[in-house]
Amino acid sequence: MNNKEFEDFFKDLDPNDIPVVDDEDDGEDFAFSSFFEDETSSVKKEEKIEQEPETVAPAKKELVFEEETAEPEEEDVFPDPDPEPVKKKTPSAKNKKTSVKNKKKKYNTIYNWLITVVWVSAVLAVSVFIASFALSSINDLVGFSKESKEVQITIPEGYDLSEIAELLKDNGVIDEPFTFEVYARVKDMDQKLDSGTFTLNSNLGYDQIFQILKRKEAAKNVVSVTFYEGMRLSDIAKRLEENGVCGYDEFMEAVKTEVFEYEFESMMGTSEYIYYKWEGYLFPDTYEFFTDSSPRSVMAKFIDNFNSKISGYYDRMKEMGMSLDEVITLASVIQSEAAYREDMEKVSSAFHNRLAEGSGLPYLQSDVTWFYYEQEIMPFVEDQELSDTYHTSYDTYYKRGLPVGPICNPGINAIEAALYPANTDYYYFVTDKEGKFYYASTLAEHEANIVAAGRG
Repeated sequence: MNNKEFEDFFKDLDPNDIPVVDDEDDGEDFAFSSFFEDETSSVKKEEKIEQEPETVAPAKKELVFEEETAEPEEEDVFPDPDPEPVKKKTPSAKNKKTSVKNKKKKYNTIYNWLITVVWVSAVLAVSVFIASFALSSINDLVGFSKESKEVQITIPEGYDLSEIAELLKDNGVIDEPFTFEVYARVKDMDQKLDSGTFTLNSNLGYDQIFQILKRKEAAKNVVSVTFYEGMRLSDIAKRLEENGVCGYDEFMEAVKTEVFEYEFESMMGTSEYIYYKWEGYLFPDTYEFFTDSSPRSVMAKFIDNFNSKISGYYDRMKEMGMSLDEVITLASVIQSEAAYREDMEKVSSAFHNRLAEGSGLPYLQSDVTWFYYEQEIMPFVEDQELSDTYHTSYDTYYKRGLPVGPICNPGINAIEAALYPANTDYYYFVTDKEGKFYYASTLAEHEANIVAAGRG
């Protein structure tokens, strides 16, 4: 029913049927016709009410409680009548703050732990690097644990220390150019290394490199020296000293103790009664040396040559059931007994026959083994008991089988003869004054040969 219908309805009513209501507040009569005020009149009435503060203000003052006006906090528009949830609000906030604090503390703990782990790892990594660098530098400085290899380098005119160090590294002479530079400055060698062409070895220590590079006329100080098959270490040392390469005593001391870390070194003899460790392994050949070289750098040339020569014979050693030490020792005895390849192979055959199991002749009875002890060991060992031990270790009239170690430095012919003996049934041989050999299979034949050779 719209407003028009309501108006028509009330117009039809009898005025006497409309009740009159007393309004105690304002004393005016109320009639239903007041419902028909339009919107404009309603607004005007509201404006009139706002203009009458004396009737509105007292009512508002009576409705305001003292405790509410004293409250500084903003009131909730819809207050919760239940007091319990309000009381739980504060603990809940505290718990939330506590939870945030705990999470933050846990995060800080993890963060601190990660920082500690990273720091410790970094320290360990740096320590390992420093230790590794120090070890590498020490090995490089003394030339220890480095493969021997000859290298020829040319240092251009005007190269400074850093450029020389890099050149040496690029050619495999050194591994640590920084260490080389520092050591050169400490030794006051940074301004003394010269330009020119030099022959170096990759297993040289820094001091040895300095000695080579500091000579103004290095090319003029190179000497060529030939060493023959069968020369002993003492013979080699004498020839080196005669040619101004190095001193005799220094060289003889070096051949007792030096280590070069070649693979074959683990196959050498290990007996404590081997008088010179490197006897037999300095390969006889013609070499070029700088004068005033160190014994170690000189030895390196011999040993590097030996290593390259012997590498092709390991399979044959295995076929023969012989070790490297046995081959070189036998070859040294063969080399000392015979000068020509044919005789070497026959002498080797006689020795192999004696060494064979069940031969009944386990002693080589080679005079050259006695000569080695007599000339190379006995004069230098004052203790008689020790001297006797060396005697029975080298002299094959007393020592069964091979001597304890090589007695000279054999050449390739003697080494091959030890590995490829002639096929004979000889057990004996003797030579005359001209070096002619007489071979025999029985003792009776041998005694007859002794007489024929003018040895009887």
